[in-house]
Amino acid sequence: MIFQNIFRFAGRTLVLAALTIGVVVGMPSAGRAATSGTWTNTGTMNAARVGHTATLLANGQVLVAGGENSGAGLTSAELYNPATGKWTSTGSMATGRYAHTAVLLSTGQVLVAGGIVSTNIHGVVTYTAAAELYNPSTGKWSVTGSMAAPRFAHGIALLQSGQVLVAGGYNANGILTSSELYEASTGAWTSTGSLNFARSTHATLLESGQVLMAGGGLNSNTAELYSNGAWTLTSTMKFGHPGTSAALLSNGDVVVFGGHLASYSGEFYDPVAGTWTATHNIGVNPPSGPLTMLATGKVLLAGGESGYGTDALCRLYDASSLSWLLTGSMHQARAVHTATLLQNGQVLAAGGEMKTSNGTFSVLSSAELYTP
Repeated sequence: MIFQNIFRFAGRTLVLAALTIGVVVGMPSAGRAATSGTWTNTGTMNAARVGHTATLLANGQVLVAGGENSGAGLTSAELYNPATGKWTSTGSMATGRYAHTAVLLSTGQVLVAGGIVSTNIHGVVTYTAAAELYNPSTGKWSVTGSMAAPRFAHGIALLQSGQVLVAGGYNANGILTSSELYEASTGAWTSTGSLNFARSTHATLLESGQVLMAGGGLNSNTAELYSNGAWTLTSTMKFGHPGTSAALLSNGDVVVFGGHLASYSGEFYDPVAGTWTATHNIGVNPPSGPLTMLATGKVLLAGGESGYGTDALCRLYDASSLSWLLTGSMHQARAVHTATLLQNGQVLAAGGEMKTSNGTFSVLSSAELYTP
């Protein structure tokens, strides 16, 4: 499929199918105790979706917005309430989108930016530069300023100044080097320094206020830092990572995970020394799921896509030993899903896609909770 080709080129796997599954059996009642290191099913989303965003709100609920399940971006959004384990629909966006980004602003609103609007049967892709704001107090979206360039699968970070940085990604011109800043007080975007290398990868705000982007491009072993309107290359990574997930550790280091068919797929960056160190072997062909920093100090790698298909296996990264340890598997194998740390310390995995035995892909509406 065209969409599949786009995302494999972007260093990610994001595949669509019209079939929707995700019936949850035996959903636990809200508040039921769960065994440490295990997953429990929770409420099913109102819409199956892949390529969506999930944002933890100040009130403890999770906003899921957009995504895709039929070749066009969804405008719908919904809220997950950890107290009840249920999803409720909320206001819809003006522009349907998937492979976009979202960030919680200091105002409590959520900014979504960019993404893909649609991919037709002829492979023609429509991108968007549009951005919108979600107001949790009203449950409504409002249109804000558009970016200078349409982009999807880009990095996004809320800076200490309150501005939002977006960088890299893809559009019709291919992989991008451009970056922009969003000013919440004016709703306007302004161009800022360009990346040294075009890339599509995670952006991590460091304790210093700098932003790290690592891998995710043709120069996949490079990394760079954003500060005061400019990008500066930092030390080269140990391995090439076409696309990475990243998590900020409690000691200020950043662990990244990515690559394909590699024995060493994880490494961490020390911002003080400016150096990369490989983690211990995670095994050949590990899944490329999202990383979530837990309150325990460990990092959860939750499923994802591997060369063998969609995976339910999960691992924990222990920085004290540089090791990846197996933990409980998800009930549903899934990839390109979201993983959100809740205020109670659990992790909510929602949606995504699953590769079936005959090689087709199904978009999911199911969700589950991990208890550390």
